[in-house]
Amino acid sequence: MEFHEVANIFPLLTGNEFESLRDDIKTNGLLEPIVIHEGKILDGRNRYTACLGADVVPDYEDYDGDDPLGFVLSKNLHRRHLNESQRMLVGSKIANIPKHIHKSDTQIYVSQSDAADMMNVSERGIQMVKKVERDAPDLIPAIESGEMTVNKAIQTARKIKTDNERTAIAQSALDLEPDERWNVSVGDINSWQTDSKYDFIITDPPYPKDYLPLYAVLAQRAREWLKPDGLLIAMCGQSYLDQIYQMMSKHLDYYWTSAYLLPGQPTPLRHRQVNASWKPILIYSPGDNYKGKIFGDVYKSDGNDKSFHKWGQSVSGMYSLISQICLPGQSIFDPFCGAGTTGVAALKHGCLFDGIDLDEDNINISKVRLSEYDSET
Repeated sequence: MEFHEVANIFPLLTGNEFESLRDDIKTNGLLEPIVIHEGKILDGRNRYTACLGADVVPDYEDYDGDDPLGFVLSKNLHRRHLNESQRMLVGSKIANIPKHIHKSDTQIYVSQSDAADMMNVSERGIQMVKKVERDAPDLIPAIESGEMTVNKAIQTARKIKTDNERTAIAQSALDLEPDERWNVSVGDINSWQTDSKYDFIITDPPYPKDYLPLYAVLAQRAREWLKPDGLLIAMCGQSYLDQIYQMMSKHLDYYWTSAYLLPGQPTPLRHRQVNASWKPILIYSPGDNYKGKIFGDVYKSDGNDKSFHKWGQSVSGMYSLISQICLPGQSIFDPFCGAGTTGVAALKHGCLFDGIDLDEDNINISKVRLSEYDSET
């Protein structure tokens, strides 16, 4: 028999739960009849399927009420142990479906707000499920089974969307060539070689503890890449700041520490129980030779921008830094260039830019962004 659309708002039993129901029916028979409405099973889908598996002939009775949705909810909510995400999903299915009112032969529809109240979840939770249904419908079964929360599904859907967009952008870079203003390539900071000397190295290395040794490598290689009066300008997190100072000071002279203000809400650093509202910008020189312009030591982003890279900074933030320190026409190198945000800010200020990154997709995305900005100017 077919299942009624109202009955299908709840997930079917699977695995051990279903097997236990089937074994119980096989041993004790069907203790509660299956309810039929409009020729379809309104209540008892799992019992019906279990009867078929147990070779038991089910009993049926007709539904004679005027609120099939309310009937299904009352029957299932006390039977099922649904987590919050599963209840959000049920609420999403309830929202905007008709309730049959036989007395007036009309239909009214359940609002999202009413559906949220019925399932004891927030209306925002139902809206989040709708977003998953729209952006990543393949994840809905995982929510229904309890394997994935709605929040995790939202994160996964966002990552899938971002990855697809990154792949499309990267593929469009295959025919692009660098010009006299910029050049990016796949390269490893440990082994990359160049004959060029740069006015500035401006970069944002990865922050997790596993990557800490890269700050020592960065400072060591910077001696090869910087002009005598150049500066290394490196963004970092605060959790291991004391270690980073020590590692970099073995190879370069400490010059200054500036502040990069984080836009919006503070970033919670759970391992330190601190809400961070700024990041340090460490400035080092290969010697006491800097004779450039006087610069400010506070930089600010207009907003987060992770659309091209999960660790990416915004163009506005990097432009705030570059425009205060660098002069147009000077050269900037980024050995952790990611998706090229520092390069875009450099071009915007009239600087020259070179960059390397281990990830080929990052480099290709950088090429597209740099080429597009270059063509606009």
